[in-house]
Amino acid sequence: MKRTAGRTVGTALAAALVTVAAGLAAGPAAGPAQAQTLPWGGHAPRVEAGDHDPFYGTADLAPGTPGTVLRTASAPYAPAPSGPDGHQFAVPDRVQKMMYSTTDMDGRPVAVSGYTVEPTVPWRGPGERPTVVVGRGTVGQGDQCAPSRNWPLDNQPDPLDSGRTVALEGAYDWIFASQGVRVVVTDYVGMGTPGMHTYMNRAEQAHAMIDAARAARNLVEDRGEDFGAIGFYGHSQGGGASTAAVEAVADYAPDLDVAGAYASAPPADLVEVQRTIDGSNLVGAIGFAINGLSARYPALAAELDTHLSDHGRGVLDDLAGMCTDEIGDTYGYLTTDQWTADGRRLDDLLGEIPEGVRAMEEQRVGTGTPAAPTMIVSGRHDKTVAYGQARELAATWCSAGAPVVYRDDILPEISDQNHFLQAASGGAFGIPFLLDRFHGRPVGGTCSFPA
Repeated sequence: MKRTAGRTVGTALAAALVTVAAGLAAGPAAGPAQAQTLPWGGHAPRVEAGDHDPFYGTADLAPGTPGTVLRTASAPYAPAPSGPDGHQFAVPDRVQKMMYSTTDMDGRPVAVSGYTVEPTVPWRGPGERPTVVVGRGTVGQGDQCAPSRNWPLDNQPDPLDSGRTVALEGAYDWIFASQGVRVVVTDYVGMGTPGMHTYMNRAEQAHAMIDAARAARNLVEDRGEDFGAIGFYGHSQGGGASTAAVEAVADYAPDLDVAGAYASAPPADLVEVQRTIDGSNLVGAIGFAINGLSARYPALAAELDTHLSDHGRGVLDDLAGMCTDEIGDTYGYLTTDQWTADGRRLDDLLGEIPEGVRAMEEQRVGTGTPAAPTMIVSGRHDKTVAYGQARELAATWCSAGAPVVYRDDILPEISDQNHFLQAASGGAFGIPFLLDRFHGRPVGGTCSFPA
């Protein structure tokens, strides 16, 4: 395969998604029905009415060794269109859903769902077929939002008809699979399955990504085939998951051969990110984070409950069952001082609660070093995930001697859409970067930062 192939398809992805995303209008949101108890006693809707897919039930499962495959099911997969340059993406018409074991932040086994895309074309690089683990950007907190429950699987509505535009990241599958790279997508802990999705929990996102690779390896080896190198890929929440995974994998899973990682707009410092998005169209994601933290830090949940207003409790209950497309319409551009009893913003409140300070600090990415070459892209015009903190992560890793390639995003300022559009524009760099790692090519341009 020529070196330019990855760059061609990466650019095709960027052009296609930017064109589509720039004209998106939110579609109708489906009403969820099933309840999940929250730390402050509320009951948030979790699953859409009529959705009782037994695949996602975990009551009869006994998760154990990380990466153990607990259940699989074949699912139809949407055909990929031709790219803007006429390039045809080769993808299968069916994929494999899987339920697999991982561990929570305290080392307890937990079941996580996801899916794998097995390419229809051969891998033409060195070694065995590589695998990329994709962490999606923020899809929501309700189980109905999980990647494996949405397009391009199971004949689900496309991102325009459903309004779940983050599902456009399913196009990552097409690019990698058409290059002969196996794709694994994780739903993260508590997404799709019973229990609270622990949104932006550093350890649990890392574990879900890493153990998705182990689960894929088990499936491949069960077929009598050899398993190759892996890479991590993600934008936004997925960028946070990718950086967390490449930083944790050496200790958590030294058995894996990691070739590289890519992260676009990674929320490495939640304190800075929360300050940025408070009052933005994605302010509801702060509620996702608070719900996730409260599920793992009971003392924090109890303390927060004394400071929340009844309205704030209701908002957090509501957000726990929402997808990303809904939170902008319902809570966009509001501020979190409307959720507290004394009018303090949640970032200020967390900074004054010792358990809150500890919990937020434990989600910070950058306290270790990546196990493989990593590319980070951050946007100067990103009004959602703070630009400086992602760049600082790259600089911190560089100061520790890690091979990090840093880039500013190429997009000019486009209202508040820059963050979403970077999911595509960053791919023009990130996809070729990972393909180069799988081909064993030298890493160039490390630790160089634009003025």
